[in-house]
Amino acid sequence: MDAEKEPPPQPELQEADIAQNESQVPMAPKEEPSLEAKLSDEIRLRRFTEHVLDSRQQELEKQENLNAQLSKKVEALEKELAEARNQAKNKNKQFQDAKDQIFTLQAPRKDITESEASEAYTSLLRNIQRWAENRMKPILDDFDAGRLRARPSPVQATRFVSLLREPAKRCVNISEADEYHVMAVIMNYVWVVFFSKSFYCPLDDSDSDATLMWIEEIESTMSRLPRDPGQCREWRSETLTALAAQQAFKARRARFLTAVAEDLASILSVTVPRSSFAELNSSIRRSIVDPAAELAHRLQLASSIYALKWPARNAWSRLEVYECVNLASNGVALDLSGTTSTSAARRKVSYLFDLAPGLFVERIEGGKKSSTKTVHKPRVLVYGAETDIIQCPTVIRWVWDNSSGPQTHIREPFFRSTGPKPGRKA
Repeated sequence: MDAEKEPPPQPELQEADIAQNESQVPMAPKEEPSLEAKLSDEIRLRRFTEHVLDSRQQELEKQENLNAQLSKKVEALEKELAEARNQAKNKNKQFQDAKDQIFTLQAPRKDITESEASEAYTSLLRNIQRWAENRMKPILDDFDAGRLRARPSPVQATRFVSLLREPAKRCVNISEADEYHVMAVIMNYVWVVFFSKSFYCPLDDSDSDATLMWIEEIESTMSRLPRDPGQCREWRSETLTALAAQQAFKARRARFLTAVAEDLASILSVTVPRSSFAELNSSIRRSIVDPAAELAHRLQLASSIYALKWPARNAWSRLEVYECVNLASNGVALDLSGTTSTSAARRKVSYLFDLAPGLFVERIEGGKKSSTKTVHKPRVLVYGAETDIIQCPTVIRWVWDNSSGPQTHIREPFFRSTGPKPGRKA
């Protein structure tokens, strides 16, 4: 009977059955929220949303008002800007009109052409030659006849000798060359006074000519800026033209030319002792000083750059590029162009001394300077003949001997012979 009894249940099975039974126990139902609570929540949500919307609307209206105010201010500023631009435009127009009026009132500048410059320079050289030939005749006649008794003033004689260029100092004993020495002295004086400067006449009453220095400093500064040479030169020319149109300059120029004529007359008085100083001064002012000053004025106001340059020190070897005046043929021009220093045509030709510098020009085209062009060749005195150069007492040697300067410069390295004083050519 004991074998038929069921075995006792296992502990693991009992626990599993208990858990299964517990899971099958029904849960108590949750309570649903009431309709009043839902309605209350909905009301609160709507009120909050309306409050947010109202606040946003107020901010939008406030921003719109601010935008409207800013728009009005922008419109006002744009209107003020437009008025300011119109005023600036009007002022610029007034300034340009005033500038144009200034240059309209100013005498228009007419640049000298190269052909006009050549003609004026040739005329000046012709005046100097004619003056020397006419004024030197009495003293040459007296010297040849032995009637020249009085001695020249040592002061004037020294100043005259100081204007002899180095080659001429070796030629003071050459026969028939007195007139050419005087021409060369006059031309050297004119070159020093009028043509060796950037502007021939003082622009103010200061000893240093401060106005001209200021113009040159401005021009130099402009040349270092992004400016082409034409702009710098045009500014300089217009400035000098405006200054030269003033009455003060015209009065100063007249005084300056009077002083120059008196000074040159004093120097040349040693070669024309028979003339009164007043008559000598008048002829020099009329024939030499005024034409030279007028030429310098026009050259130095031009937009092109003109310059007078003396022959090089080796002029004897470059006679083909100079205008040669032949002393042996009474001043007739000797054409040596196309020859060289070793040419057969040059074997009997000797260079004596310089008579006048050449006239050269640098044109400014397209913002650049062109190469230097010869407008008028330098003029030199030569001796070209089969006969030898003759040395004898001369008026220039007489002036030299009566000067207070050193006389050691007289050298005769190329003369082929000396001889007695010949009769003077008619």
